[in-house]
Amino acid sequence: MIILLFLAQIQINAELDIKDISKTLTVGDPFEIVVTVLHPRDVELSEPLVDGLEPFALIHQGSQRVEEGGIVRNVYRYRLVAFDTGELRIPAFKCTMLGDSMPDTLFSNSIDISVTSVLPADMQDINDIKDAVRFPNFKPLIVGALLLIIAAIGYAAYHFVKKLRKAKAFARPLPQPWVEAFLALERIPVEDWLTRGMIKKYYYALSEILKRYLERRFEFSAAEQTTTEIVDNLRILRVPQRDEFNRFFTRADMVKYAKYVPPGDEITSAIEKAKDLVSRTKPEDTVQEKK
Repeated sequence: MIILLFLAQIQINAELDIKDISKTLTVGDPFEIVVTVLHPRDVELSEPLVDGLEPFALIHQGSQRVEEGGIVRNVYRYRLVAFDTGELRIPAFKCTMLGDSMPDTLFSNSIDISVTSVLPADMQDINDIKDAVRFPNFKPLIVGALLLIIAAIGYAAYHFVKKLRKAKAFARPLPQPWVEAFLALERIPVEDWLTRGMIKKYYYALSEILKRYLERRFEFSAAEQTTTEIVDNLRILRVPQRDEFNRFFTRADMVKYAKYVPPGDEITSAIEKAKDLVSRTKPEDTVQEKK
């Protein structure tokens, strides 16, 4: 009789939080289970345990203890979410009395919960976005092969046009280097450039024409060389006018790169000096024929 009265003072009850009762729960909605445990102050109980919560998942828990008139009231809150639909059940929670005098286990009630799907009622499963691709899928291979063929045709066409242009260039024989140089010098609009103060452009054109002439006349890469390299090649080739070419290119470099402005008479006579250098370095038989 005493044992029955003692056990009557120990209660464990589980219920769905009242704020979650009025709403329809769907998959993934959080809700709370409140487990209330009452027992005398001199009785020690374990925290509520449950054998398994599947298909539910525990995401948070907390507790509160209140003691009044020798009775302890422990309130445990468990925040859960469901990952299945239908009529589900949360199993009973259990507390074990600790101590050697009267070991026993007490169980709460179980809780039935209805969980609905978030999908429309007429939708049985996730709809396909589009038809599945059947394998093997040869479309990428075909597209890649076409791109390679187009690239190969373009490459072949480019080289064909390049060779055709070279053939046309060789079909027209170039004039003699000195003839080409005289024609290029005659085409320079000296008066217009000097009137407009385009001195740098004027000296640049003169030096490029002379480099082109030396490259074709003496067969070395004068167009890509510095003044020092050009003079070294003229010295190796024993060109008597190498010092005069050196002075001309050096003055031109000063105008082009050092912003030097020569005297007026030197500027106007520069083109005649260039023509004189070409004339004096032509082959001797050409000079004699002209005479």
